Amino acid sequence: MRAVRRLAALILLAVLGGCAAAPPNAWTELSLPGPGTRLLRDGVACGGQWYVVGGRAAPDGGTSPAAWASTDGRSWRSVTLAALPGSYYGPRSVLYAVACAGGRIAAIGSRSGGAHGNPRVSTWHQRPDGSLAEAAAPFETYGGDTAVDVGRMAGGPSGFLIAGNRTGGAAAWLSPDGTAFRLFENAPGLARAFARDGAVLDGQFWLVGGLGDAPAAWSSADGASWRRAALPDEEGYQELQRVVRLGAALVAVGPRGDTFGAWRGPGWTAVGRFGRPDATGIRSLTVSDGRLYAATAGRLWRSADAGRSWLTVTTPRRARPLSAVAGRDDRVLLIAGDRAWLARGV
Repeated sequence: MRAVRRLAALILLAVLGGCAAAPPNAWTELSLPGPGTRLLRDGVACGGQWYVVGGRAAPDGGTSPAAWASTDGRSWRSVTLAALPGSYYGPRSVLYAVACAGGRIAAIGSRSGGAHGNPRVSTWHQRPDGSLAEAAAPFETYGGDTAVDVGRMAGGPSGFLIAGNRTGGAAAWLSPDGTAFRLFENAPGLARAFARDGAVLDGQFWLVGGLGDAPAAWSSADGASWRRAALPDEEGYQELQRVVRLGAALVAVGPRGDTFGAWRGPGWTAVGRFGRPDATGIRSLTVSDGRLYAATAGRLWRSADAGRSWLTVTTPRRARPLSAVAGRDDRVLLIAGDRAWLARGV
């Protein structure tokens, strides 16, 4: 009888916590060509291709941007990168975010420098021949006296969106094709707020983040003014850290009191909970075959019901800490440090 009660208690804990591990999965490690130590940061599926972006580290401590592409996920090739003539930080950047719009990718890179060692940010757009070219931008577009951070990038039918922050609050950078971004700061609706990520849905740009200790999301048709959506506010600290499109909806995840939580929009209702928040939070969120995958530094989580319940996915032993996860059809791309893996149907 004692054994039966113990088994029942374990089952109840697994159901309430949503953290039972999925069966082991066969992850295939990717072979990315080229010399030097790889610094892998992000990945995306776009236009029938897989892309991984990051950089390379030289023995003397120098860095350079790098990207790789594959049609089938097995054979990878290096993507040609073309910095602006005379650019100093572009050729030394590491690409840390990538997104897809109109069948082409755009990426963000940075390298610390200057008198204060602040990140010097550059964006890169894909040319028709598949190469990535550094985009020209005035210093104040990403830097200047009001700069705080330039965060994640999202893409959709309306173009590209970068989420970030300036001293006046949350900010957005918009571009129809990635060749040039326009900064929107001090926009109505974003004062004193902070943005962590963004999405493009049905002609609307969305930013997600927080306002104080409450979760927040805003929508805009043009970036000039933003309307804050109503989200349920519960006890404890809450923040939307990552957001993705899931069909005609949006799903965001982030800290929700003493767990991670999920919210579904654009009507924004709180759905499931999973795990325990840590200092690095949710690092990446993607969709594969209708399922959500959320990566923290130490775990990969999966939801098959739009965020209501979550299970952990077994990952390769050397996949720590996790950096990013990307989905395409029924396959999942996982990135950690200098390695990347691909799995089907996890």
